[in-house]
Amino acid sequence: MPSSSLKLDSLLEPANRGDWNAVLDGLLVAWRATPHTALANPIVAVGNKLAGDLHPPKDWDALAKKPDAANLTTLLAALLDKGSVKGRGRLETLAGWPEDPRIDRWVASRFVDPPFTSSGARPFWTRLAPLARRIRDAQAASAMLKARAGYDKQEDFEEFLAGHVDRIRVQLKAAKDAELPADAVKVLAQLDTALQDAATPKPRNAADAETLLAQVLAKPEDEEARAVLADVLLEQGHPRGELIALQLEATRRTLTATERKRERELLKSARKELLGPLDAVLKPDCVFTRGFLSHAALKQGSARAIRSAIQKTAGHPLWATVEHLEGRGDYDITTHPVMKSLRSLANSEVMTQVLAKMPWLESLAMRGALDQWTELGQDPSAFLALRHLDIFLFLGWVSDFLATPLVSRLERLQVRIYVSAQVSSTELEFLSHVPTLKVPDITFRLVRNDTKDWSCGFRFVREPDGRHAVHLFTTAMNEPHEQLVRDDLLAGLEQVARLKRSKLTLAHRLRSDVKADVERRVKALGGTLEA
Repeated sequence: MPSSSLKLDSLLEPANRGDWNAVLDGLLVAWRATPHTALANPIVAVGNKLAGDLHPPKDWDALAKKPDAANLTTLLAALLDKGSVKGRGRLETLAGWPEDPRIDRWVASRFVDPPFTSSGARPFWTRLAPLARRIRDAQAASAMLKARAGYDKQEDFEEFLAGHVDRIRVQLKAAKDAELPADAVKVLAQLDTALQDAATPKPRNAADAETLLAQVLAKPEDEEARAVLADVLLEQGHPRGELIALQLEATRRTLTATERKRERELLKSARKELLGPLDAVLKPDCVFTRGFLSHAALKQGSARAIRSAIQKTAGHPLWATVEHLEGRGDYDITTHPVMKSLRSLANSEVMTQVLAKMPWLESLAMRGALDQWTELGQDPSAFLALRHLDIFLFLGWVSDFLATPLVSRLERLQVRIYVSAQVSSTELEFLSHVPTLKVPDITFRLVRNDTKDWSCGFRFVREPDGRHAVHLFTTAMNEPHEQLVRDDLLAGLEQVARLKRSKLTLAHRLRSDVKADVERRVKALGGTLEA
C-alpha cells in the first residue's frame, strides 16, 4: 500500500501539540486499512495514555453506547467487573464498535487466561465468539493459536474453548503483518518519541522518587526512608505520599476524625494505584501501614485465571512490605526472597515441613489436620520464631502434641479439634492439665462442622496469680448440632471443674431448648453468663 494512503505524517502535528485523540483516530484509520502490529502497538499506547489511571467508569453501559475510541481502553479494563452474566450484554454492545486492535488483543487474552471456566459461563463465550471472528491483529491471532496448542482435551472446558478457536483457525492463520513503507515506519518512530516525551515527568527533587521507592522496598522497616519518599510524592500529587504522611503521623498521635476520613478516602479511591498489579489478586480488605500494603488475603477460586494471575505477581517489589498473607495459591509468593517483611501466614499452600524451616515465621494458622504436628513439635530446629499457632488436630492427637517443646514456646495457641461421635469427659482430660502448660493464652475448639464453623470452645488465659480465666463459647448452628455441642460443653466442664480458676464465663448462641443444662452447670461452678 502506498505510504500516502496511510497518511501517518499528518499525525505528527497533533502529537506535538498533545492532541492524542486526533492521533488515535488517525492511527485507527490506518490500521483498519492495513492491520499491522507496528500500527497496533501505538494504538494501545495512546489508548493507555488517554485512559489515565483506568478508574472504572461510573456507568459502563452509557459510556459504551456511543463508540468513542478514547474511551475503549477504560471500557475494556472494566468489562468483566460485574461478572460473566453482565459481561454478556457488554460483549454484545462491543460487537457494534468499529474494528480495533485493542478489542482483538482483549478477546485473545480471554482465551489465553480464561476468566470464567464453569459450564454456567458458556453463554459468555458464545457472546465472545463474534468478536473473535473479527480478529485481524497478528499479535492477537498468534496468542490465540498458541493458547489453543496448550489446551488439554481431557478437560471439558478447555476442549470447549479449543472448538471455538478451531472454527476460526484459518482466519487466525491468515492474520499476517504486511510490509510497511519506509516513510510510514519513520513516522511511527517519531510518534513513539512524542509519546515518550509526553510521559509524566520524573520528580524534579534531588531525590528521585523511583530510587526512594526502591530504598523503601529494600528496607521496609526504615521509617525515615518512607518519610523522605512521602515528601517527594506529595510534590507530585501521588496519593501514596499523602497516605504515608498520614499513617506515619498516626504512629505519633491519634488522628482527628477528618484525618481518619481522608485516610479511608485515599484507600478507597487510590487502591489500584497503591497496589499496582497486586490489586487484581487480592480480596478487598487490605490493610496499609505507613503507606504500603501490610496485611492481605489472596482471592480464592477454582478458575485457572485466578491462580495464574496470582503466580504472575510473585516477586513483585510491592510484596516486600507485606507482613501477613492469607489464602491458598500462595506458594510462589510466600517462598520468594522479596517477602522480607512476612511474619504471619494463614491457610497457606506451602508444605508444613517447609514452613517449619522459615526462621522468620511468628504466626501461623493452618487448615486440615496433619499427623506430623507432634513430630514437628519435638524438632528443636522447627518454627524457631513461632509464637502464635492455630491448627486442626484429631482428638486422639491432642495430648501428645501438647507435650511437645514447641507448645512451651508459644504465647498463643488455638487447637481446633475435629469431633464427630459423642465426646466423653475422659477424652477431654487434657483440659484439666492446662495449668501444666506454659502457654499464657490457649483455646481448644471442638469442631462439629468445619465448613460452617459449628463448634464450641474453651479458652484459658493465665492471670498474674497463675490461675486461669476460663471462657466458654459457641457459634450459631442448626438444632441437631446444638444438642451435640451442649453435650461437648458439659463433658468439658467436668474437666474445667478440676481447675483452680480465677473466673469462669459462658457466652453462647444456643437456643432455649438446649441451653438450660449448660447454663445451670456453669452457675453451679460459680461462673457467670455473658450476652
